Amino acid sequence: MALPSSGTISLNQIHVEAGGSSGTLATINDSDIRGLISKSSGAQMSFSEWYGATAEVVLTSGGTINGQAQRQEITASTYISSGGTLRIPSNMWVWSDNTSTAALIIDIPCTVINEGKIIGKGGNGGSYYGNLSPTAGGPAINVTSSGVTITNSSGAYIAGGGGGGGKRQDGGDPQDSNAGGGGGAGGGTGGRGWIGSWSGENAGTISGVGGVLNAEGVGCYHRQTNTLQSDNGGGAGGGGGGTQCSGGGGGRILPGSGGVYTTNFVWGTGGSAGNVGYGNNPTPGQSGHVIAGGGGGWGAAGGNGVSQNGAAGGAAITGTSRTLNNSGTIYGST
Repeated sequence: MALPSSGTISLNQIHVEAGGSSGTLATINDSDIRGLISKSSGAQMSFSEWYGATAEVVLTSGGTINGQAQRQEITASTYISSGGTLRIPSNMWVWSDNTSTAALIIDIPCTVINEGKIIGKGGNGGSYYGNLSPTAGGPAINVTSSGVTITNSSGAYIAGGGGGGGKRQDGGDPQDSNAGGGGGAGGGTGGRGWIGSWSGENAGTISGVGGVLNAEGVGCYHRQTNTLQSDNGGGAGGGGGGTQCSGGGGGRILPGSGGVYTTNFVWGTGGSAGNVGYGNNPTPGQSGHVIAGGGGGWGAAGGNGVSQNGAAGGAAITGTSRTLNNSGTIYGST
């Protein structure tokens, strides 16, 4: 909050704005106090020079993706000093493309006011090829310092990535029944199904790759025709592959709906925001047509495939103790 623009102003008010504790010792020549108005040590100063001064920094765009202003995998201390305030405006996406790295790391005592969208990376779906397990979604915010306050404003989002869906594997009938799990919300990649006729370098093409910002994921690909199956990407969790298919990728839309693949039967459905991906066991008479689990929606686990459980969703906020004020929307644990 900015200092008063007129009238009486005290050293204590200036000290608090600079990140100090009210009533503690401070001098007008302290570096953090001078830093509010960019004064050098020992320079002549008048209290009126601090009228309207603020330690708040509004995050600016690092470029646009799909027309969206964005910053990828940022650290608070890059933009503000200890005790400062970082405001993320309503048009901004702060995002991660790595489940091991949060979109925002808060590494100093400070206040973060989020008016935009902070999102973690979605986990990948389980894959028949390579016998890969689904991976968990990543966190949106990781707090590594004490003295942190996070305010999630009305209309704003903090969302952990969705977990990847479990695969379907049938060693006795690999050409018909093996399918990849869906990718979790936040750009998780769909797992590969039975695609032995295609070479490894095609993996990025034949799996459903998660969407760019504010976009749906890519849908399921069929092993024999190499064609896209309808509606399997998903603005949140990607749908799990049906017979012979790779799973759909998780999108990066908030809140978003889950992808689903439908032919003669309904296969794994991706979770909508905050909801677990779905996977159903085959019913009698459909033993050759079984499914993989859909990717989890924002902050939620992936669905279980017939032969593999889905992975956990990512936290909205993780790390050390902090104060959270929320009037917006949060998906994932805090």
